[in-house]
Amino acid sequence: MRAQLLRLDRIDSQLRAAWVQTAFKDRSLERQLDALTTTGIDWLRGVIAEHGWPGHKLVGASAAAAAWRLVQHAECAITFQRRCLRLLRDAAKRGDVPIEQVAYLTDVVRMREGKKQLYGTKFRKVKGEFVPYPIERPDTVDVRREALNLPPLEVYARRIRRHFLPT
Repeated sequence: MRAQLLRLDRIDSQLRAAWVQTAFKDRSLERQLDALTTTGIDWLRGVIAEHGWPGHKLVGASAAAAAWRLVQHAECAITFQRRCLRLLRDAAKRGDVPIEQVAYLTDVVRMREGKKQLYGTKFRKVKGEFVPYPIERPDTVDVRREALNLPPLEVYARRIRRHFLPT
């Protein structure tokens, strides 16, 4: 399991980096990412059915993070993502994954449900600038972020912009 998660993550990272370089316009790379994610999710469903969430104790920190990234990037059934979020929350409570991961997957699930994100982890490009997708109660987002060990939104936003819009 560990080796497969790390392999999926390595390929995803390479494809995603190349896609970023094309400003997300290369449809061939996008299709390759979609195919990889679909295959990975199908495999992960079986892992979760048999073993539960693949946390640090089961697969190690790097592979556990790879599973979390895979579910975030997936356009799979929302019911599966909700299930993964419940499992991830439980794993975080046990100390088997970092609590920060819960924030990212929470925002993904909420956005797929048509709701505003809670933690401001997801951004989009608007008029050449990366800005957070709408946030519920934005005046208290940093309080929620702090509770899950995330930096203030403005600090995170600068990091996102530097990564995706290098000068």
